[in-house]
Amino acid sequence: MDISRQRVSGLRSLVREGRNYGFPYDRCWMIVTEAEGRFVTQRQEPKLAVIEAHMPEAAFVGDGQAEADSAAALTLAAPGIGSIKVPLKTQATPAWKHVRCHDWKGDAIDEGDVVADWLSTFLKQRVRLVKYGGVPGAAGLDEDCHRRSSAKGWYSGGQSETAFSDAFPFLVTFQASLNDLNQRLEAPVSMNRFRPNIVLDGEQAPWAEDEWGMRNIRVQLSQGNAVDLELCKPCSRCTVPLVEQETAEKRLQPILAMKDFRTGKHLGFDKFGKYADTPVYRGGTVINTTFFGWDAVPMQIGSVISVGNSVTIR
Repeated sequence: MDISRQRVSGLRSLVREGRNYGFPYDRCWMIVTEAEGRFVTQRQEPKLAVIEAHMPEAAFVGDGQAEADSAAALTLAAPGIGSIKVPLKTQATPAWKHVRCHDWKGDAIDEGDVVADWLSTFLKQRVRLVKYGGVPGAAGLDEDCHRRSSAKGWYSGGQSETAFSDAFPFLVTFQASLNDLNQRLEAPVSMNRFRPNIVLDGEQAPWAEDEWGMRNIRVQLSQGNAVDLELCKPCSRCTVPLVEQETAEKRLQPILAMKDFRTGKHLGFDKFGKYADTPVYRGGTVINTTFFGWDAVPMQIGSVISVGNSVTIR
């Protein structure tokens, strides 16, 4: 089994170096309501799917190479309003905005009025664009209002940091399982409906990941070294997989089909102990929730993970 695809979504709801908060710039920007600072996603605004985000290649390698270049920028483009550039380099004295992402409340860097007006025009509501402003790796994660911890209680030891993902820095999915799901649908769906940042492919039976429990993924690197990702929990799915990423149209599938065989009740998640009847972000319990993929955290940092790296489950 190997890594077939990697994905970095700079804006949440839109060869990489793994850091302790995930891939560089992955979900490091977030759209929030102007008044309350509450995060806005495709759950509320499906048309976010058609905003294209592009980053310079230098953003994904090295240590701060892109930020050192004053011309390097995140480029956003949307139908009908053209494109806009957001510099990667943070101002010496940034403007901070108090924001909320799920249960986390903290301060993020406000990217200014120009991009706020651009996004507000497209979404037809007043919003701001904010950037994750924490400095990962240092002690005091829980005491720093600029930094966000991964969902606690799901991984062993140490601290894990994430930016503006739902709860964890990595979401690992499996091509064989998507292939099986698509056989149950009249029209197949793309993996981008599930928004993973690591996709595994190879000789494995569909849904074999259901039996992995809380194990680790070992990624074999080209230099003979390895990096481990700890599988924390199966990923519960909200309504975002219903949004066709190319058109922003909301469908009934694939969640409707998944209700027939991918809920916590079907999967018997009481065998995982702490998964049984665990509240999820949108309310309810895992018994009636659908699942696809695994949430994960890195056990080592700073390694370069590439498409084609072989993977074993330990």
